[in-house]
Amino acid sequence: MRDFSYHVERASYWFFSDRIPVTKSVIVCNAITFLLIVFGAGSLIEFLGYSTDALLLKPWTAFTYPLIGAHDVISLLFASYWMWVAGGSLERSWSSRVFGVYFFLMSAITALGLYVGWLFTGISTSYAGLWLPLAGTTIAFAMMNPEQQILFFLIIPMKLKYLALLDVVLVLVSFARPNPLLGIFALSGCAVSYWYVRYRSNLSFSTPRRQSQGNVLRIYNRRGFWSKLNPFRALRERRERKRLRDLFDKSGFEE
Repeated sequence: MRDFSYHVERASYWFFSDRIPVTKSVIVCNAITFLLIVFGAGSLIEFLGYSTDALLLKPWTAFTYPLIGAHDVISLLFASYWMWVAGGSLERSWSSRVFGVYFFLMSAITALGLYVGWLFTGISTSYAGLWLPLAGTTIAFAMMNPEQQILFFLIIPMKLKYLALLDVVLVLVSFARPNPLLGIFALSGCAVSYWYVRYRSNLSFSTPRRQSQGNVLRIYNRRGFWSKLNPFRALRERRERKRLRDLFDKSGFEE
């Protein structure tokens, strides 16, 4: 039991120590689903993967398709690495709550854009994996750090603003092969990312962390919301309360 508690605490520390639990959760889900698919659970793609002609029957897939590691291992490694870099940076800047809402809402709007594209063109689209929502994440990351230089594919020096333009071109070309209009609708997530970073101070789920009440300035903990959803922390706090209660009972003091 002690070993189990130790591993639980280690897992909790890993998930929450860097303040990017949403980013890490997405990466872990991709790794787990990739292994499950490799070992024969291909039905996961049908259940969680996105398809325009099945969206109304399986609406949850608009949010779950980024969680599926459906590509080869090299693609998964690069996607996970970039999710860690770009997604992790945004999550630290915006908080886990805001980034989580942004990421899955942007993913869903991308799916909705492809659905509208299907209605206009009659061309059905199926998708699973991180790369498409990562394009929108890259737009947001680049808008906040346009002059920052990264190594594209760990080799080519490139500023983020140029990487964002390259992402737009790649998404457009990839989905425009059957019909150019479909490529435009596929950019809906990138458009949402641009709009959100440009005007995010006016959005309700990006509320300021400080609220003034008279002469009292209240500062809210950036991790407060996510901490309530942390089962490992709840387990640790419950065990700590039990330990303190046992110490109090053994002390002989009366309540």
